[in-house]
Amino acid sequence: MQSQRHFFIIILLAALVGLGQGFPALADPPPVPGKFFLVGLGPAGPEHTTLKALETIKKADLILAYPELIEPFQAYLAGKKIYDPWKELWFSPDERKLQPEARRARLAEKTRQRDKFVKEMLDLLAQGKNVALLTGGDPTVYSRAFWLLEGIPEDQVEVIPGLGAVSAAMAALKRASTGAQARFVLQTSPRSFFGQPDHDDLVRELSQYSGTLVFYMGLKNFDNLVNTLKKYYPANLPIAVVYYAGHPTKEKVIQGTLTDILPQVGSEREKWWGLVIVGHCLTGPSFTPGE
Repeated sequence: MQSQRHFFIIILLAALVGLGQGFPALADPPPVPGKFFLVGLGPAGPEHTTLKALETIKKADLILAYPELIEPFQAYLAGKKIYDPWKELWFSPDERKLQPEARRARLAEKTRQRDKFVKEMLDLLAQGKNVALLTGGDPTVYSRAFWLLEGIPEDQVEVIPGLGAVSAAMAALKRASTGAQARFVLQTSPRSFFGQPDHDDLVRELSQYSGTLVFYMGLKNFDNLVNTLKKYYPANLPIAVVYYAGHPTKEKVIQGTLTDILPQVGSEREKWWGLVIVGHCLTGPSFTPGE
């Protein structure tokens, strides 16, 4: 009886094996799509970078960043594949000087290159790879990075904010940007601030109210900026320039008024890595009890 039972079990197993050979093997499930991370690293190295940003770098299969940005983060990037997308996809200093028609044509070409690049990133995401685009400061403020996100579905994008330049600059100044009863804090750049064709439109209107003006990318137009402000604001209005905000060795602060700031800043060689802050918050009370 027992031998008969063993015999039937053997026959059953053989039948099952035969059935298995008659059907194709089940396909592997498709990979879980990866994510495209836009990561703000803060203004000046790992000490100003969030833990979440560093954790995102760890799980990224591909890092996108320009070389100067990644230099302080070498310890976190060991073994990572790194590529600089901006070298080909962004305007060079010479290309920025092109005449309008040539510039439009070059922009169209850059856009086509960007679209091709985005398609390559989508292919990586479909394979389950994670891509991290690294940028300094807070990527939600004056960041060209969003140009590279066009065409990537929102559900595949995650933005990791970082410590912004304004916070780092105000920390260097030991002041609050909302101090001295400022009714607003305006973050802009000279290119946006100066209207066309009315160059003075914003400064003329804003001079009627107490506020704090913060200018990104303002050093190249600093003379023009200060001289325009002097037309509508009192000569003793406080102004400051914070170079390399948050940097452990390069940070530098120059403070003055609209009257005396130009000679102080004019001797500085740095014309890019500096934030300009204007307003009574630099010298007035930072907080009034009862507000």
